[in-house]
Amino acid sequence: MNFMKKFISLLTVFFIGSTFLFGQFEPQQAEPATVSDDELKLFAAAFIEVQEIDHQAQEEMMGAVEGSGLTVDRYNEIQQSQHMPDQDANATEEEMESYEKANENIGAIQASAQQEMIEKIEDEGLSINRYQEIMMAVQNDMQLQEKLQEYLQ
Repeated sequence: MNFMKKFISLLTVFFIGSTFLFGQFEPQQAEPATVSDDELKLFAAAFIEVQEIDHQAQEEMMGAVEGSGLTVDRYNEIQQSQHMPDQDANATEEEMESYEKANENIGAIQASAQQEMIEKIEDEGLSINRYQEIMMAVQNDMQLQEKLQEYLQ
């Protein structure tokens, strides 16, 4: 049971962490997808690859932030203030330059990671749309989650 909680948490983190990959793709199907065992096995293999790429990209993005001269916490404060007008990060000009530099590097890392994820998914024999459909089906179907868990072990 503890493994299942970790697995669900992992799925949640993955779905949130990889939104930049899937934000541009929308599944064509409005009804729940039917997923064969073979497709779920392909999805599991691709999922592992995508997870590894996502983890590596997150580490690289943290390195980009720290390499710009900001701490991750300070970067996040400035980031929040950029999206919430009522918050002021009181960033200096130097911090803003570092923030912009970090953003440029993060954008490049995300683009590279996204392309790598797409390639790995397609190498496993799935289209991006189908991968996303399966992901959504897994989120909504406990039996698929259990099967996926077996394939991921």
